Amino acid sequence: MTEGKKRVRRTPEQRLADLEKKQAEILERQKAAIAKIEAAKKRLMQSPTARKDRMEQDKRFVRAAQVLAPEWDARHFIAALEKALQEDAQALQERGEALLEEHGKARRGRRPKVH
Repeated sequence: MTEGKKRVRRTPEQRLADLEKKQAEILERQKAAIAKIEAAKKRLMQSPTARKDRMEQDKRFVRAAQVLAPEWDARHFIAALEKALQEDAQALQERGEALLEEHGKARRGRRPKVH
């Protein structure tokens, strides 16, 4: 009769070492996956459609700024931004979206040429 293979008991230290090794492998795979996602996000942000969307947002910002504060220049806006950083970010974002929606749209219809 053949004798079966005996089970070798591992010490708690060996099991801990294996678990730590497994954890390190998982962390490496997660880091690689996150890096891949970040690269994809960067590639998307550089796409022509994203650039076009950013340009449109910039135009809307300029239009809204001209309507809300026509006499302000860049220095005024920088000072206002510094003060706004002390406020609640969520409330500012909601108010900004409402103002952009109200004042940021281009005027419809034909405009006379500016010489």
